[in-house]
Amino acid sequence: MRLSSGALLLLCATFACGDDDGPARDGGMVDAGTDVGPVDGGPRCASDDECDDGVDCTRDFCNAESMCVHTVDPAQCDDGIFCNGREVCDPEMGCQEGVRESCNDSDICTIDRCDEDAKTCVREPRDLDGDGEADFFCPDLDGTDCNDNDPRIGATIREICDDDKDNDCDTRIDEADCGAPAHDACDDPLDVSGGGIFDLSSLGAVADYRTSCSPSGRRDLVLTFTLEEPQSVTIRAEGTSLTYVALQTECGVMSSERQCASGFPGEVRTRSLDAGTYFVIVADIGGEVVVEVVFDEPVPPPANDVCAGAIDVSEGGSFAGSLVDVANDATTTCAFGGPELFYTFTLEEERDVSLSAVSSTGDSMAVGLSTTCFGTELRCARGAPVATRVHRLPAGTYFFSVEGSASREVDFTLDVRFDDPTDPPDGDTCGNPLTLVAGETSTATLADKQDDVAVSCSFFFRDAVHRFVLDERSDVSIEADAGGPFVYVSVRSTCDDVGSELRCTSGNPGRARVRNLPAGEHFVVVESFSGTGYELSLDVSPPTVPTPVSGNDNCLSAYVIPPTGGVFTGTTAGALADYTTRTCGSNAGSPDVAFVLMLTERRRVIANTSGSSYDTVLHLHTGSCASGAEVACDDDGADGSTSFLERVLEPGTHFFVVDGFGMSSAGDYVFEVEVLAP
Repeated sequence: MRLSSGALLLLCATFACGDDDGPARDGGMVDAGTDVGPVDGGPRCASDDECDDGVDCTRDFCNAESMCVHTVDPAQCDDGIFCNGREVCDPEMGCQEGVRESCNDSDICTIDRCDEDAKTCVREPRDLDGDGEADFFCPDLDGTDCNDNDPRIGATIREICDDDKDNDCDTRIDEADCGAPAHDACDDPLDVSGGGIFDLSSLGAVADYRTSCSPSGRRDLVLTFTLEEPQSVTIRAEGTSLTYVALQTECGVMSSERQCASGFPGEVRTRSLDAGTYFVIVADIGGEVVVEVVFDEPVPPPANDVCAGAIDVSEGGSFAGSLVDVANDATTTCAFGGPELFYTFTLEEERDVSLSAVSSTGDSMAVGLSTTCFGTELRCARGAPVATRVHRLPAGTYFFSVEGSASREVDFTLDVRFDDPTDPPDGDTCGNPLTLVAGETSTATLADKQDDVAVSCSFFFRDAVHRFVLDERSDVSIEADAGGPFVYVSVRSTCDDVGSELRCTSGNPGRARVRNLPAGEHFVVVESFSGTGYELSLDVSPPTVPTPVSGNDNCLSAYVIPPTGGVFTGTTAGALADYTTRTCGSNAGSPDVAFVLMLTERRRVIANTSGSSYDTVLHLHTGSCASGAEVACDDDGADGSTSFLERVLEPGTHFFVVDGFGMSSAGDYVFEVEVLAP
């Protein structure tokens, strides 16, 4: 074996190697004053400084024989960390990492780890879910846990009802002696006074307590905490469905409720909660629930919680706001009845004003602009985010509110911008409607529009106004197609008067049919929840004069449809609920009326209730109106919530029943039947 020069020097220093006839050595030391040559031809030295080999973990010195000696010192390499192994000193390469301590004893029934604090290996019984029971498959450790991946399963766990699990490891599921999970009731609340994140389960829990924001039947869990001094508190709970959180001062007493909120997640927040003990009811349909509890320094209420403290944003810009512990004071036409903050600005000259707000959680928000506090409303917009632009707003002082949902108190960012005045785009208001021509398809967009016109069947979305003129009394059919998004269509005789609305329907596409419309000017308002482009078409046909019908309460008194069909009007209000359905309309147990069509030859029949004033259901029976004779049923196949059926019918007697959705839908109907060649 060939030794390196460094190793050779080390051996020489240790065993005093040298020439056989060299001077005598005593423990590697030569007699003082003896003049000898270098060992094995090694370098002579006069001082320690001449012996530095550049390796940090060797001690270098010039010995009594005037020769350099290099001895390793492993202590120089020790980093003080036990679990990464003992470091070594290489005489040429310096400090090297040691072999990391794995502590593995090759026993699958122990969980092995290196404990740095104790500077030793720790081997604990296998308990992966941390419930205090060793794995059932480790009998040498007296293992009893039949599912070591779920802390709610083990021989010491009580069987929980309705969770479809063998919680107590007795090979039986949900047996008779099962009970509720931990923290199901006020006598066993989970103390969360220290804050943190808690993994819970409401499987098997009972719906013990009512809250103001949750429906009955929701499974609930109970938490508690105590504050020694005022604190801001956030309690956030997220389950597998809509989750409800209620903060109470008396456990299970709804009259003591301070707040209640629902959402994905449900969240209750307070700016400054007084010292004391509180209880939290967390409710959902049943499943895993993660609850986060955060305590922080108290925060004072915002000054602009009331209109008198409105923040001046006349310079424009971006503003942060929080609706935590904020009241609902203002009433706006498009808002939710939730908390709001107030702002004001003053214009020295006519300007365009853009207001937008986005919540930190993606919730919808509303902005209401007025001339004074709670004064005449100029604009109300809502959305997620909400954004609105008011064109050519005159000089003056204005106020606006930013309002959130009533179900959750959110943080938000408000942006305010002032621009040079511009005219609103064509079709944005009743003052500049777009022209709609019969037989032509118009292309328009809602992207640059605002919500300016009230529509009875919509929800404060952006809208566009179209105008058409009839030279004579006619039937009209209107279709608005946005290529996917839901569209609302309102037909009216006076643009800015929702009371003049003749039809309001929705769909994808949105369709509206109005019969026997008089000559003159008419308007179509198109709305959608998205700022989408759309195509709008108008078809005009000769007027149809409906036949009024009454006394057709059942199939024995059914109105006879002429062989050529027709259009019929009447009401189901006051009629009896004679018939139900098997296949649609939630069984259609509402008041109903009947029509009969007698065919002598095979015909294609199209029937619909488009234009009716309520949620209709239309079912077809052959031979009789008995439920066994039902051959077709439709709920919402026509415009909006009206119905449509198309069938090729054989010669015979066929009954049509005009019904309503569910148990209580009734009103004025329009029933049209077309009898065509097959």
